[in-house]
Amino acid sequence: MHMKHLLLFPLILLLLGCELVHQHPEPGTFTHVAIGLNYRGTNANVLSGTINDAREQEAAFASLFSNRDSSAYLMLQEGSSDDSYDNPSSPSLPTKERVTKLLSALVENQQEQDLLLITYSGHGMEDGSWVLAPDDASGTIFLDATTVDPSLLLSVGELFALLAPSKGTTLLIIDSCYAGNFVLENGTSVSLIDPRPIFSDAYEAYFSKGSYEKKVFVMAATTADNTSKEPIGGSHIHGYFTEALLGGLGWDEESQSLLNKPSSLSLDGLYCYIMENQRIKLSGTYQAFYQHPTIVGGPLDLVLCQDEN
Repeated sequence: MHMKHLLLFPLILLLLGCELVHQHPEPGTFTHVAIGLNYRGTNANVLSGTINDAREQEAAFASLFSNRDSSAYLMLQEGSSDDSYDNPSSPSLPTKERVTKLLSALVENQQEQDLLLITYSGHGMEDGSWVLAPDDASGTIFLDATTVDPSLLLSVGELFALLAPSKGTTLLIIDSCYAGNFVLENGTSVSLIDPRPIFSDAYEAYFSKGSYEKKVFVMAATTADNTSKEPIGGSHIHGYFTEALLGGLGWDEESQSLLNKPSSLSLDGLYCYIMENQRIKLSGTYQAFYQHPTIVGGPLDLVLCQDEN
C-alpha cells in the first residue's frame, strides 16, 4: 500500500500540472470608444489634429486586436468646411448625454476578460474635465469670454464613477490639456513631474504598498499642470502624444494602416516608446515648449498583444 501511494503521487502531480497549464482564460471582447472633437463651428479654439487622432487610433487598435471579437464607436465633432456646426441629432456626435449613456451601457455588459478602451482627443479644462459637444445647433461652448458651459463638461470624478461598476479592464488614453488629472495620485502613481531621480521613483513605485486590483489603466498626454500640444501648420497632423502613440503601435501614415504590428506590446512598453519618440521635449523651463506624458504606475502592467508562439 505504501508503494502504491508513492507511485500515485507523481501521477497526481502530473494531472494537477496539466490542469494548471490548461487554465489560461480565453480572451474576451475588445470595445473601443474613440472620441474626437476639433470644435469647428463652435466658439472655442479649433484643434487641427484631433479628428485624425480619433480616426487613426480607431483603425490602429482595430488591427491590433483583430484576433478578438471587437466593436468600435467613433464619436466625432468635426463641423463642416463652411465652419458650420454638426447636426445635433447625429447619434455619433459626442455630447455629454450620448457619451455617458454609451459608456454606462458598455460597462454594464462588460465581463471579466473584456477590455474597454476609451480614447479622447479634444480640449481639457484645468481640472482635467473633457469639453464635449453642445447638443444644439448654435454650437455654443463659451457662455461669455471666459466661462465654458458647465453642462458640456465630463469631469474626472464623473468618468471614474461611470467606470466603477466594470467587471473587466478599462484603458483610458487621453490627449488633452491637463490630462494628468486622470492619473490619480496614490502610492504608485503621480500626475506631476517628480524632481527626484528616476531610479528612486521606479523603486518606490514597484515596491510600494499600493493596491493592485483590476482597475482603470490610464495613459495621458501630459501632466495635471500642463497643456497638450500639436504642431502648428501641416496638411495632416496629430497631437504630439498621439503621433508617437500611433508610431508605437506600428501605424503607417502613408498607407493609413498598421503595417508593422508588434508581436508583443504592453502599456508600459508603449509608454516607453512614446517617451523616446515624442517630437516635443519632455521637460524644460517653460511649459509652452514641453509636455510630459503620464501613466498609472506600479508593477501592474496591461498586455495589449502577445506573440502566441
